[in-house]
Amino acid sequence: MEWLTSGLRRDICVLLYGEERRAQSLKSALEARYDRRVKPDRFYGALDSLEKNGYVEKHVEGLEDVYSLTDAGAESVETQFEWMKERVET
Repeated sequence: MEWLTSGLRRDICVLLYGEERRAQSLKSALEARYDRRVKPDRFYGALDSLEKNGYVEKHVEGLEDVYSLTDAGAESVETQFEWMKERVET
């Protein structure tokens, strides 16, 4: 699960779990979570990597890119959650 080595990629997938989001909404949610600006090149690089590796898919609505998790992305978030839950409970 190399995609999890990046907290940004992992957090993008967590925010997309169970819903789709426009790119700007997703970036704003990350910035609110981190309480700091996320550089656009870093943000879009993470999205491109997730899409390339099959965890995220993109479609266009009007002028905006809209992202959602693939089944592989959702499964990876669930696996990460279970691992974290086990670690916190012990």
